[in-house]
Amino acid sequence: NGTGKRYCVPPAGGERFSMEKIFQMTPETAKTVRRQVWELLKSGSAPDTVTVRMAKGLYDPDDFSFTKEDCADGVRVVYSADKGAVIHGGLTVAADEWTDPDTEMLERIPENARGHVRMISLTAKGLTAKEWGEEIPFGSSATATLYDDVPKGCGSEFFTGGRRMIKARYPNAGEYLKLDAVADVGECYEFPPQNYYPERRTMRNPRGGCYIVDHDTNDRIKKWKDPSTAWIYGYLYWDWADSATPVRVNPERREIWPKYVSHFGARAGAHYYLYNVPEELDSEGEWYLDRKTGNLYFWPWSGAESADFSFRGEPLLNCTDTKNITFSGLGLTCCIANAVVCSGENMIFERLAIDNIRENAISVSGSNNTVSRCTMRRLGGGGIIISGGERQTLTPGNNRAENNLIDDFAQVYQTYRPGIILNGVGNAAVHNEISNSPHAAIFYGGNNHLIEYNEIHDVIKLSSDAGAIYAGRDSVAYGTVIRYNRIMHNGSGEFVPQGIYWDDALNGQTAYGNIIADTGWWGVEVGGGRDHVVENNVIVRMRDAAIEYDDRIRRGVGNPHWWYQHHPEHLKQFKSVDREKGPWAQQFPALSRVVLEGADPEDKNAFFNPANSSVCNNVAIACKKLYEVEESVKKFSRVENNPAYESAEEAGWDEKAHNLRPDSRVFRDLPGFKAIPADKIGIEKE
Repeated sequence: NGTGKRYCVPPAGGERFSMEKIFQMTPETAKTVRRQVWELLKSGSAPDTVTVRMAKGLYDPDDFSFTKEDCADGVRVVYSADKGAVIHGGLTVAADEWTDPDTEMLERIPENARGHVRMISLTAKGLTAKEWGEEIPFGSSATATLYDDVPKGCGSEFFTGGRRMIKARYPNAGEYLKLDAVADVGECYEFPPQNYYPERRTMRNPRGGCYIVDHDTNDRIKKWKDPSTAWIYGYLYWDWADSATPVRVNPERREIWPKYVSHFGARAGAHYYLYNVPEELDSEGEWYLDRKTGNLYFWPWSGAESADFSFRGEPLLNCTDTKNITFSGLGLTCCIANAVVCSGENMIFERLAIDNIRENAISVSGSNNTVSRCTMRRLGGGGIIISGGERQTLTPGNNRAENNLIDDFAQVYQTYRPGIILNGVGNAAVHNEISNSPHAAIFYGGNNHLIEYNEIHDVIKLSSDAGAIYAGRDSVAYGTVIRYNRIMHNGSGEFVPQGIYWDDALNGQTAYGNIIADTGWWGVEVGGGRDHVVENNVIVRMRDAAIEYDDRIRRGVGNPHWWYQHHPEHLKQFKSVDREKGPWAQQFPALSRVVLEGADPEDKNAFFNPANSSVCNNVAIACKKLYEVEESVKKFSRVENNPAYESAEEAGWDEKAHNLRPDSRVFRDLPGFKAIPADKIGIEKE
């Protein structure tokens, strides 16, 4: 009525009338608006929905830390961002502020780069050595925690034109060297393979070892003016175990001496590269930071008009014990921690655009939370981590990751940083597209998760012993269903991974109706578990078998060198839950039949036998062979009706639709086979 008050006639029957209060926010008014929202919620008179409209601009992450004080029962608070509203955690320097390198450094930079390299003085921009930090160790198998004098740094990063820059390295990005020889593996945990030295876990400052480089690499090292800044990164034994460490060099003997031992030892031929040396700043996209002076040298990406130095070690958006808040449309960039961290319930993160993060994009724990229609690119770590549910009671978390695009991730941490992680009980990853990564797409742990309708492609480019969808080493992880996913074009060159991988006696899983094509060695690998269902899957062009199912735990019992003997948690896990009554007995009756102590090897219920599984009605097309299945699997489980076709034409495989044609002979040869709804796979149209 022009007074700013709203009047309404209550609905018939006395129902509550839904109303909305709207606030306008700019970067300059963020603190004020946050306070106004807080006061409204505490007044007890807030309407059903409170909306904060965030105008275009760069927002300070310090204004986006939320607690339970920012919430109210029965009220949803929506932070709705206009296009261009971005929470930015870095220092931005425009191209017209870049300068020429100083003469001393210019002489160290390769001649071909001298006309391209630019410089930024971080000290002139107000930063200190504490903020840019030291070079730090990283990698899934990094061992720096075993040492007393670990560098204290933050893993600062640098971007030009919105793209991650690469620390000056040899060889350049996309290429790796191979160790010529190993003179000393150091005091490692495992060497040779499957021979363990558990005491190394408690050792302090173990001997790092000594590696031999090839002659060409050694010739380059001889040209480095100050090799004390050099580090090595690589997969020094297994292609799923990466780590970084500073090195000392001895060019007289072609030796490099790692400060931190490689966890699993080292081997000749292992992939690695050397970095953090200005003499190797020789290509577009590389950078080097002189940590003594704070001068940053870089060859910017072509066309870049600005640079971002990222050093913030806290989330850009932090929600602790919150509920009923929606964040929609925000951009988040430049952070060396996880971009979003949330613990709470009924939280919604939708249409976020997250890029240039060193760690993971979003980490959410609690219940009934949703991450939906977000775009995540150029991540140093993984995409979405979801945790929730209570395992002892099998209470579901009901958290969901749906319709998200996760692309170009694990750029820094190149193993074990998947696009999505599900932990706990009863969470879901559905209708996501996950692509372009050196390692896995989806990891999960716990019970009763749902993984369906995901489009997964071009992942696991630098590993073989890995799966696009992976879980392992949990005897009671029953109940997860993996269905109607398309897994294609994974691996590269010598790296031949798996599609779905249940590792080291994972039990009680279902893989149904998946399309797995051109993925690597095996379409589905089952590592010795029991009570599985592998049915109605189409597996196309595997280099070896469509399905592999071994009996590694059966073989491992009594073998002093096998994994099982050094990981007694396998047996302990069976004892950790009540298999005889309550929710575990009701939901997973097969568990109550498992025999533990004194189990007879001929008893299918012996905990180590690969029993009570169904591998049926799967279709193999143009694979080297149908399956590799141990005799004990055939003895204790059902393996039948799995036809193999020599070519796509014979099977009626449609290369464009990535599915069987409606007239495929599979439906005649295998009457029990159900058509896979491939048109529903991937991000749903709105």
